[in-house]
Amino acid sequence: MSIIAIVALAIIVMLAGGFYVGRSRAIASVSGATAGLHSLPNYHGYYIAIWTGLPAFLMLAAFGMFGSTLVDRLAAAELRRDAQELSASFESALDRDSRYQSLVEALAVLRERADATNDEIAALRGADGVDRDPARLEVLGVEQTDLVNQLATAEEARINRRAALRDGVAEAAVAGGASVQALAGFELVHAPRERRQLFLSDARRIADGGLASRASPELDAAAEVVGHHKTQLRRLAAGLALVLAIGGLIRTRSQVAAGFRARNHVENLVTAMLFLSSVIAIMTTVGIVFSLLFESIRFFSTVPLTEFLFGLQWSPQIALRADQVGQSGAFGAVPLFAGTAMITFIAMVVAVPIGLLSAIYLSEYAGPRFRLTAKPVLEILAGVPTVVYGFFALLTVGPAIRGFFAMIGFEDVVTQSALSAGLVMGVMIIPFISSLSDDVINSVPQSLRDGSYAMGATKSETIGRVIMPAALPGIVGAILLAVSRAVGETMIVVMAAGQGANLTANPLESVTTITVQIVMLLTGDQEFDSPKTLSAFALGLVLFVITLVMNVIALRVVQRYREKYD
Repeated sequence: MSIIAIVALAIIVMLAGGFYVGRSRAIASVSGATAGLHSLPNYHGYYIAIWTGLPAFLMLAAFGMFGSTLVDRLAAAELRRDAQELSASFESALDRDSRYQSLVEALAVLRERADATNDEIAALRGADGVDRDPARLEVLGVEQTDLVNQLATAEEARINRRAALRDGVAEAAVAGGASVQALAGFELVHAPRERRQLFLSDARRIADGGLASRASPELDAAAEVVGHHKTQLRRLAAGLALVLAIGGLIRTRSQVAAGFRARNHVENLVTAMLFLSSVIAIMTTVGIVFSLLFESIRFFSTVPLTEFLFGLQWSPQIALRADQVGQSGAFGAVPLFAGTAMITFIAMVVAVPIGLLSAIYLSEYAGPRFRLTAKPVLEILAGVPTVVYGFFALLTVGPAIRGFFAMIGFEDVVTQSALSAGLVMGVMIIPFISSLSDDVINSVPQSLRDGSYAMGATKSETIGRVIMPAALPGIVGAILLAVSRAVGETMIVVMAAGQGANLTANPLESVTTITVQIVMLLTGDQEFDSPKTLSAFALGLVLFVITLVMNVIALRVVQRYREKYD
């Protein structure tokens, strides 16, 4: 058992003991006459227990969250200090090597040309009217591709030359009797960026007794450094947590007295914790919004906003890294907006009438026995995995739609279509509307029904003119929840509607949605410095704005109709 676990158990024991001490001391302070206490004895116990355990556990939580990062930084700093002499030799070798310096100068020239070409392409894309020169844009696209190839070749040559010089310095250091720890630091400092974290991760695994991706004396030396710092930090964190627990127990124990306002302190602390939880929720939302906004701004600095919102072609296939070649890409998102809207509309056409009518029947017409059976069966649809719906759409609904339309003379209908995805998605969403609407309708006061019947209204008139208007805010909320579920669905669309960005109003053709494209853009080994990857954040921002608008509309509906029944 680690020292952290032992200290945590000790703090738990102290916490329980602090509660007993606080309660007993409060009773003893008034000689058993608890009526003379400002707060109940348990509040005194809670007060001591909270200040005994809370700071200590916060300390342990902080170590758990940031301990590994701190260990890595301390170990890397020590290894870097050990490798200072080798690093100086390596930098000297780079400065003396004429071939390496010529490659660096060639790369600088190529980057300047590439930046100038990219700036000119961006200016042409943002130009209007006669200033937009398609022929020049095509020439610049070819030149950009050629520059990307040249940059990739030159960068690869520079990396290979640097690696050769690094290996030469390392071999000379081994021959000169350099320490393994210095060699480990040299490998860490001068490894490529993507290899440094892997090196530290392997060292951490070896230090913990696990398996690394490879074995080498340098990794073993680094693991010893990591293990040393990890042990020291664990002891320091455990010691600080224990000191905080003991200090909190001693301090709060001395405060217990007949007039001590323990209840006020405990309630204030609980209020502060609730407030902190609310702040965390709000800050999480703000963080999501700003993360989308900042990355979207980076995207729109490359691709004009008008092209993104009003462009009719979506083909974000561009070069992701310097060693790849790709097209300049087209980022017109109208096909994605249209596909999302079409599939969502079809799903709502299926789900809203069926779900709402089901809710009305179950709540107003169905008998208790049928309701107890039908409602759980209907809600089973919400528990079916979306991939199962996708298989159902791909293997059953899609071929059935294609066969039906082929029978009436439409031979070019495809299996993967917006209609297939929308129908199956609508079936999936039915429980969201029916269950929530049923609960809302049942929450309408019975007095409204009785008053309507007393005025001579029939059951259908009561439902249409009294119950439904009263339940309208909740029903709107249920429909908006269903719309959000439809807009955010991915698996059914991938399997039933395809992945091609096709701008069409024909529901029998293949389309795609915003969420599907976000998944495709962020799948695989991506770097967040290309328009292709950054476009996913722009699409996410659009989804956020759409959801916000729907929520504002829902609030307006609730405010307008709720006044009649308050």
